[in-house]
Amino acid sequence: MTAISLTASKSVLAASLYSVTDLGALTGQAFTYATGINDSGEVVINSLTSSFFYSNGLLKKISPLPGDNQLAVTGINNLGQVVGNSVGRNKFNLNNPFLYSNGITQPLSIQNAIPYAINDRTQIVGAGSGGSFLYTNGIATSIGTPGNVAYGLNNLGQVVGILSSNTGFLYENGQTTNLGTLPGDAYSVANGINDSGQVVGSSGLTGIDDGRAFLYSSSTGLENLGRLRPTDLFSAAIGINNLGQVVGFSGTNHDFYAADGNGLRAFLYSDNTLYDLNDLIAPGSNPGFTFTAASAINNNGQIVGRGAVNGELHAFLLTPTSSVSVAEPTSGVPILSFGAIVTLFAALKRKRHSSSAAIQQTS
Repeated sequence: MTAISLTASKSVLAASLYSVTDLGALTGQAFTYATGINDSGEVVINSLTSSFFYSNGLLKKISPLPGDNQLAVTGINNLGQVVGNSVGRNKFNLNNPFLYSNGITQPLSIQNAIPYAINDRTQIVGAGSGGSFLYTNGIATSIGTPGNVAYGLNNLGQVVGILSSNTGFLYENGQTTNLGTLPGDAYSVANGINDSGQVVGSSGLTGIDDGRAFLYSSSTGLENLGRLRPTDLFSAAIGINNLGQVVGFSGTNHDFYAADGNGLRAFLYSDNTLYDLNDLIAPGSNPGFTFTAASAINNNGQIVGRGAVNGELHAFLLTPTSSVSVAEPTSGVPILSFGAIVTLFAALKRKRHSSSAAIQQTS
């Protein structure tokens, strides 16, 4: 009988390869990152002092509210509507939430608050001095108590975020459910939710710095996504699409916006496997990126986030080019069972390089 080497017979999985569009160079900044993408491939991007709307190869600058001089964008829906906040109107630098639609930045009727996500019904969630809110038709409904922060919502109006007790929550129909933590942890945060009610986030002993990415559903509870490498100190799941594909980051470098590319890797969770996105780039497509964090994935599988290029932090757009069989990644971790790294305004912003697509910038 011939001996069979189990170590030589790695299983293969269906996975996509991606082409790369660098969204950083045209902003004139040394630091950019993408926070959201819709199903049309429209992307919202922050730089050091400005924010941008990318669509069909064009990069358009978003103007802050009148009297303000800086802004940050946090979310986008399938109507191309964008939410964010601008500052600079007065000496207190209060957050002035806005809705950007059809090239116009309009204020929301909420005082000193940051909106983090918008759905296709133009419902908006975020947080202010009074806690988290759900904004519908010009009316803000409080969610829970002061200290809560709402980070994501789906098209059914289900909302996720973090409670003042430092655990993730799911809010629907006026009821708030504490999602708890993974076993042995004391902290969790829910960052995103899809239209099936699947929730993604991070659970840790003390916070994001030692967290593990999770996927939650009402039938399974919190399931551990793991980390890309055994030596990684943390992982966090940030975005999820309606196919259940999840994106986020994993690593050892607690400077989540580091521009050197060291100690951070963007991941994709698909087919019950955690992939390093750096291993899934189509040959000849990468203009020098190390992909350090992925923030959102749309229902067509396009992914946006940030990465290091020549010592700069650039926003990127990844687009599936083909579905191929690839060896199960040795750096990946088979799953045991699977916008809060949404940055506050003070943590925002910086530039870019060349793109795999022709991009024009408009003012």
